[in-house]
Amino acid sequence: MSSALTYMRLYADRDGESHFGPMIMETFTRDFAPPAPAFNVSGFVPALRSGFLLLPAGWTGDLHRSPLRMWIFVLHGEMEFEASDGERQPVRTGDALLLEDTTGRGHRSRVIGDIVARLAVVELEPARDE
Repeated sequence: MSSALTYMRLYADRDGESHFGPMIMETFTRDFAPPAPAFNVSGFVPALRSGFLLLPAGWTGDLHRSPLRMWIFVLHGEMEFEASDGERQPVRTGDALLLEDTTGRGHRSRVIGDIVARLAVVELEPARDE
C-alpha cells in the first residue's frame, strides 16, 4: 500500500525570489524493523549532520538566506517563516519544513508566542544545481 506525506518547502526560483511549495514524499509498506509488523516508510536521502536550535521567545530573523539546505523539525514552540514573495507559513510543534533557499533573497523568520522554539535540524547535501 502506498501513502504520501506532504510537507512544505521554502525555495528560491531562478530570479532569486523565495516561495513555499509542497514537498510530497511517497511511502510504501515494508518490513522495516522485523519482527515488528510492516508499516509505511519513505525513501531515505543522505544527510550530512544534525543538530538542535534554541530560539528565544521574541526572536526575529530579518531577510536572510538559509545557511544550509536542511530539514527543520519543530520539537516545541511555534515559528513563522515569510518567503520573499510575502507568503507566510506557521510551523508548530510536530511540523517539518525543508529549507532550500540558500540562494536568492531569502526569507524572514520569527518565534511566535512567549516560549522558546526548539528545533531539530538535519543538514542535506546541496541540491545538484547549487
